[in-house]
Amino acid sequence: MPDPITGEGLTRRRPKSRTWEPRTCCTRSPTSRRSPSAAVETATAGTKARHTSPTNTRALYLLRRAALSDRLSLAHPDVEDFLTDAVQLAHQLAEFDRKHDTHVGPIGPSAIEWDPSHRPYVRQEYDHWGW
Repeated sequence: MPDPITGEGLTRRRPKSRTWEPRTCCTRSPTSRRSPSAAVETATAGTKARHTSPTNTRALYLLRRAALSDRLSLAHPDVEDFLTDAVQLAHQLAEFDRKHDTHVGPIGPSAIEWDPSHRPYVRQEYDHWGW
């Protein structure tokens, strides 16, 4: 009779356990293949307005990326990559808003207030949506 504590004397072989592969699991998931527009629609479902135009969807996508990078750089000031990403994405958002006139805050992306960095501009735009 096998020992219930140590398992000694157990003659049955244990089946090989399958390893969990996150890439395989995630690539089969329908949510992992969503487009940026679907991600924005999901994230902004309870906000002030509907966003159906591709330009507004792209602007909100850039805003959410820039805001996330800004928060990461504030939470981890010693990681230089987070700071670099935050600055670059804030600049991309300001350029896009300047080109397409999609800003919603009181101060536009071309204002002198954003001279050294566009990161406060990202905070203004993000704050407007109340996320």
